Amino acid sequence: MSILSTSSINNLIYNYESRERNKLISPLESRKSIYENRNNSYGDLSSKLASLKSLLTNFKLTGSESIFSTKSTTTSNSEFITASATTSAAASSYELFVNQMAKSDLAVSHELSSDASNAVTGTHSFTIKTGDGSTGEYISNIEVDFEAGETNQTVMEKIQNAINSDKAVVTSNNKTAADNYIGGTSTITFDIGGTETEITVNGGGTYEELIDEIITEISNNVSGLTAEKVTDSGNVSLKLSVDDSDNYISVTNTSGFDLVTDLGISVTKEKGASGIVTASVFTPKSGYHQFSITSKNTGLDYRIKDLSDVIGSTALNELGLNLGASRTTFDQSTDPDTPGFVYADITDANNLLNSKIRFNGLDIQKNSNSIDDLVTGVTFDLHSKMQVTDNDVSIGVANDWQDVKSQLNSFIEKFNDIYTYIRTSSESNDGKRGVFSGDSNASSIMSALQSVAYSQVSGIPLSEASYLSQIGISFDYQTGLKISDSDLLETKLKENVGEVEALFNSTSGIANTLYDKIDPYLGADGYLANAQSSLDTTLNYLNDRIESVENRIEKSADVLRKRYQQLQSQLANLYQAQSLFSTGGFGQEGYF
Repeated sequence: MSILSTSSINNLIYNYESRERNKLISPLESRKSIYENRNNSYGDLSSKLASLKSLLTNFKLTGSESIFSTKSTTTSNSEFITASATTSAAASSYELFVNQMAKSDLAVSHELSSDASNAVTGTHSFTIKTGDGSTGEYISNIEVDFEAGETNQTVMEKIQNAINSDKAVVTSNNKTAADNYIGGTSTITFDIGGTETEITVNGGGTYEELIDEIITEISNNVSGLTAEKVTDSGNVSLKLSVDDSDNYISVTNTSGFDLVTDLGISVTKEKGASGIVTASVFTPKSGYHQFSITSKNTGLDYRIKDLSDVIGSTALNELGLNLGASRTTFDQSTDPDTPGFVYADITDANNLLNSKIRFNGLDIQKNSNSIDDLVTGVTFDLHSKMQVTDNDVSIGVANDWQDVKSQLNSFIEKFNDIYTYIRTSSESNDGKRGVFSGDSNASSIMSALQSVAYSQVSGIPLSEASYLSQIGISFDYQTGLKISDSDLLETKLKENVGEVEALFNSTSGIANTLYDKIDPYLGADGYLANAQSSLDTTLNYLNDRIESVENRIEKSADVLRKRYQQLQSQLANLYQAQSLFSTGGFGQEGYF
C-alpha cells in the first residue's frame, strides 16, 4: 500500500460528491426544470390569451361601434375632394362640386419705413375679438411696452411677439389686504374651454385670507387654470392664467354673494390672442415693413370682429389697424396702402371666407375645408376649387369588407397561435413528455377553442350562417382555423355582412362565447396566475431541498477528507517505523 497523495484524496472526494449529487440532487433538479418550463410556458400562454382577449373585445362590439360596420370611401377625383367615414356612416353616395375654398380672415397694416422712428412709447393695450365658430365671440386683451425712439420695425415685432405669445389672464381689482371680507359664502363657476367647474368659498377673514382660500379651491378643483396672489403696498389681488392658449375662460357668479363682481373678474370667453390669431411682420419691398393679423381658423364664423386700442393707447393706431368693428378693405393700389381686411365682404352671398360647395344639387357654405357636420359619420376634405367645366365629384361610402377580412385574419392568427402552442406543447417527443402533457388548464383551453371552432352558434335563424364553415372558415385538428373558401367569405362580407357579424357578436356568438371561456384564466386571480403561484411555491421548496442536500454532501465530503488525511498520517508513521527496523536504526543500547 502506498501513501495517498493530496491529488488522489481530492479525486476520491470529487468522485464521492459526483455520485451523491447524481443520486440525490439530479432528480430534484430534473423536477425543478419541469416546473420551471411549465411556469414559463404558463407565462407565454397567458400573454397569447391576453392578446386574443383584447381582439375579442373589439369583435364583441355592436351597433355603430361594431368592427363589421367599418366603412370605406371612394372618390371619382381625389384632386378636388376626398372623404373618410366612421362606422356610424350609412352606405350611400354623394355628388359634390367645389365653388370656393375656405380661407382665414386677414388684416394688413400700413406699409411703413423700417428704420423710421415711431412715436409710440410706454405701455399700450389693445383688444382683438374673433368669432367662436358659432354666434359668439372670443376676446383677447394684449399689453405691449415700448421704449422711446424705437423704429417701425421694432414696434411691429414687439406687437407681433405680444400677440403670438399671449395667453388669457384675468386680474382682479386691488383690495386692501388687511380689510375684512364681509360678503359671505359665494359660489363661482369657471368655464375653461367648455369644461365648467364650481367652487365655493366662505370667507370669514381678511381679503388676503379670502384670496388664499380662492387659490386653494381653484388649485384643488379647476383644471387648466393657474391662480396666484399678487401683493403690492398693502394691497392684494387675484391673478388667473389659463394654461393652454387654445382654451378660453369664462367666470360667472352662481349663487350667494356676488364675489365675481366684487373682485371684478367677470369675463366671457376670454382667450389668449395666440389661440385665435397669428401675427406676422414681413418686408414687402426693400426698406419697408408691414404687419398682418390672421385668424387661426378658416371661415366666416371665425373672422376677426374687432381690432381696437384701449382708450389712451395707440399701438394698433400706429399701424393703421385701430379699425374697431369696421371692415375697411385693404387697398394696395393707394400710396400709402389703405390698411384693412383682404377679404372685407362678410355677406352670405359674396364672402370669400367660407367654403362653398354644391352638394347633391344644394348650395352649402361651411367654415372649413374639412367638412364633418354635413353627413353623419362622413368627413369631406376639399382640396381645390373646381372650374365650371369640371364634372361633379362622386363620393361613395360602403362597408369596408377588406378591413373586416383583415380583422378576421387577425382573429385566426391569434386563435391558431394559442391552439398550436398548446397542442405541440402537450405532445411527447423521443420519450420526453410535453410541458403541457396532462395539464388540466391547457387541456381545458384546448377544448374551448375546439368547441368554438366547429360548434353551431345558437339563436341564429336557420336561413343564416351559424357555423364558421358556412362563411368559408374551416377547422383542422393539426393547424387550427383557416380561410378555406376565400370567395365564399368575400361574398358574405360584401352582400351579407350582417350574417358574419351575428356569427361573432351576437349574445351566443363566437366572440362572446370565447371571451367568456378564456377570461377566467387571465388576471391576477385567474387560473393561470394561481397555477403559477402554486408552481412558485413548489420551486421554492425544491430550491431549499437542493441547497440542503448540497450542504449535507459538502459536510460529508469534509468528514471523509479528514478521515483520508488521518489515515494518510497514520500510514506515514508506519512506513517510518518499518524503515528504522530494516536499517538497524536502533542504538547499541537496544542490543543484549
